[in-house]
Amino acid sequence: MRYTFEYEVLSVQSTSEFSQEAPTQEEAAALIVARIADLEFTDESDIKLGKVINISKKVGDNYIACEGCAS
Repeated sequence: MRYTFEYEVLSVQSTSEFSQEAPTQEEAAALIVARIADLEFTDESDIKLGKVINISKKVGDNYIACEGCAS
């Protein structure tokens, strides 16, 4: 499952959303704060994780074809 969370960067008072794939919402929440902090170039303590705004289920395999990727 892919869980999309709202979050706030406290130091700049900006809000956005980000998603994390994980078996459970709790596992997604545990992983996502570090990823958001890295994306926002800040510390994990500067991120306030909000509510889940979307849950998506993976259906099949998704592949992106690009020129030059395959030999």
